[in-house]
Amino acid sequence: MKKLYYLIVIVLISSLVLTGCTFLSNIGQAPAIDQTKAKPAWNLAGAQEVTWNLSGAVMPVPPYGLHDITGSGIASKLIVNQPNGNTEVTITGAMNGLNPNTTYTVYLSKGYIPYVFTGWNVDGTYVINVEYLTVDYPETLILTQNGTDITGVSLDTIPPGSYFIIYDGSVNGNVIDIYANKGSLIVHMSGTIAADGSMSGTWADELPGTRSGTWTTTSGAAVKTHTGSTGWPGLFNKITVPAFTFTTDEFGAESWHVNLRDGDFYGPDTYKLSVWINYGGTILISDTFDVVVD
Repeated sequence: MKKLYYLIVIVLISSLVLTGCTFLSNIGQAPAIDQTKAKPAWNLAGAQEVTWNLSGAVMPVPPYGLHDITGSGIASKLIVNQPNGNTEVTITGAMNGLNPNTTYTVYLSKGYIPYVFTGWNVDGTYVINVEYLTVDYPETLILTQNGTDITGVSLDTIPPGSYFIIYDGSVNGNVIDIYANKGSLIVHMSGTIAADGSMSGTWADELPGTRSGTWTTTSGAAVKTHTGSTGWPGLFNKITVPAFTFTTDEFGAESWHVNLRDGDFYGPDTYKLSVWINYGGTILISDTFDVVVD
């Protein structure tokens, strides 16, 4: 009979030990309820790699592109992850291909739309220098542009004192063609538009023994047409997320990391962010990426 009592006691003790183990194993653990926030679907598979761009690839040149380091956008990585919890997003820059032992500034910025050059607009008044037989003649050129078509008027200097009507012309890329006439005399001016909007080229008329020469603008400039942004969009949140720096090693490499929490955002929303790296000027600009705050 005693053996039976001993067996019952052993069973009871074993049961208490197992229960105690289960109890102790839960000490310090979070309650079994979901206290996390849902994040974008792309995060379910892990972190997102965001593309770096050389500044001149997504912003107007000049002023961008002047300090770009060829290959640094490919060698460097930008990793963005939205974990569950109070940290809304973690951003890590693994920088490579930069100048060695150099301090760079990181600007966590608002989103932007990449700059895309779409052409030139030559509307306006220009003073041009017309060269003929080594003699320079100043002339006023008044151009009106509609789409890629050009009309307008030109003050004729050969001979002086009369107007040429610009009856046809076009702008295609950086190439400009102008056709002007006065009565039966037709003059063709062709040229190119430089990065600063100045223009130059050659001219020829259709008189017997055709006259020709060169021309260049000395006043007035064509204006670039484009889509997208024309400059830095500003810090995302300059109060809680100011610009910061990192210094590369002797191989031109270094990494940095930043966490953004609830207090860094202005409330639930989808935010568009980008990262800009500067040294003497902007050298790298990331693609715009979304951060979802619930």
